[in-house]
Amino acid sequence: MLFLQEIENIEDHRVDANKEYDLVDIIFLTVAAMLCGARGWKGIKIFGDTQLVWLRQYRDFNNGIPTRHSIGRIIRGIKAESLMSCFIGFSNQLREQSKRDHIAFDGKVIKGSKHGDEVNALQLMTAMVVESGLIIYQKETDKKTNEIPVMQSMLDSMNIDDAVITADAMHCQTETASTIREGNADYVLQVKSNQGNLCKEIAAYFHKAHRDTPDLIKKSQFIELDGEHGRINERHYRLLPITDWFDETEKFKDSYAVIEVERTRAMKNRIGHETSYYITSSKEDESKIYAEDGARNLATIRRALLNLIKEHPFKDSVAGKMQRACWDGEFRAEILFGHKSNKA
Repeated sequence: MLFLQEIENIEDHRVDANKEYDLVDIIFLTVAAMLCGARGWKGIKIFGDTQLVWLRQYRDFNNGIPTRHSIGRIIRGIKAESLMSCFIGFSNQLREQSKRDHIAFDGKVIKGSKHGDEVNALQLMTAMVVESGLIIYQKETDKKTNEIPVMQSMLDSMNIDDAVITADAMHCQTETASTIREGNADYVLQVKSNQGNLCKEIAAYFHKAHRDTPDLIKKSQFIELDGEHGRINERHYRLLPITDWFDETEKFKDSYAVIEVERTRAMKNRIGHETSYYITSSKEDESKIYAEDGARNLATIRRALLNLIKEHPFKDSVAGKMQRACWDGEFRAEILFGHKSNKA
């Protein structure tokens, strides 16, 4: 039971007098309750009281279920980095090793983590394997402007060997590109106004290529078309190798090509157009590339659960699987452990 084994690695900082309830029991209770839709300490307590027989199939729970206040106090007392490391370790065991990973970095604000004017909303920088949806690393940042050094420190801490790293324009930094290449990975970084000269160069180069060598543009093009609910999305991806024509690209370590992505969205009587530019070190077929502590810890658990839910092969939405887990104890165990298992 790899899931419980990873939880057992979390250090318990409570003094002995406060260890009436086993830490692993309470984390397991919290994870299982949140899988079934619990959103707060009261919901976790209710789940524990009603599902104690099921819980005891996997853990002892010698002293039963604590009060909701005690649950909150125990979870808040866990060091966030320790909890993150636990779930990241488990997620990394689920990663497929047979093909190259596409790892996307993104920063998101956690809903419900802001309290009044004095406590800022919690923001997490997340690294996700795009093909599987697995969250393999995440780190807290309290301000949007802090994302750049946070991502760079995450890259230093991760095994990115032979991966392709994508990120938005904020992370189009020469230092970030160098860190990625030093980790033996490739990058695809969006280029906007924060790299103004480079952005103008790429736009001018594609304008020249469209005008002077349309056949080359056509050969380098990859098209995607999809849509739903009356909306049609069309995307044209074009990649051109970097030549001596460029001045700015040499600042980015091992830069190999520039990319133009033209998006068209048609919806009823409205048509929208957008063109984006990217710089990459990858020499592969680029169509593969396109393709408070309590609040912090609960956010980490939600992310980990999303990984587990997505990994389960049952054909249903995330919401549908969560609803089934609420009603079916065996299915709940399959999500958490991968198969039915005895007490740890």
